[in-house]
Amino acid sequence: VGEEELAEVLSTVEGVRVLHDRRVPGTRGNIDHLVVAPAGVFVVDAKRHRGPIRVRDVGGFFKRDERLYVGSRDCSKLAEGLGWQVEAVERAFRAVPIDPLPPITPVLCFVDGEWPLLTPPHSFAGVRLEGPRSIRKLIMANRFFDEATVDLLARVLAGAFPPK
Repeated sequence: VGEEELAEVLSTVEGVRVLHDRRVPGTRGNIDHLVVAPAGVFVVDAKRHRGPIRVRDVGGFFKRDERLYVGSRDCSKLAEGLGWQVEAVERAFRAVPIDPLPPITPVLCFVDGEWPLLTPPHSFAGVRLEGPRSIRKLIMANRFFDEATVDLLARVLAGAFPPK
């Protein structure tokens, strides 16, 4: 349901190409959403966890151990899980080849999460943390690519990652 809700939000953003629920050949995994925008390529994992979103240090006095929590659930492994997806996208671009590689940003999008008013977390372990509203701003923030480049990058990804 979270994936579908996010797909609806992304479909309203002009100038982007979105590939939903794509298989990663050679694995059992999939990528929820590949977004190709003027600001770059975004590998988006949609989650429908409820509760406050925060990054907490659960380490001891002399050792930091930051964790991503949504409500009482430790979601740190979700961020780690995006690494192999980003690597798969990089491999797809290198195979063509696309040089230089476009910026590829991993994103966890919490559809039903509660964002703190003061100092909401923006990232965890190199992964952007977004909600349905803020992801629109993220993918349109900068303009590196024109429409033709967005289309080319989307075609490469569509060929490399078939629909599930």
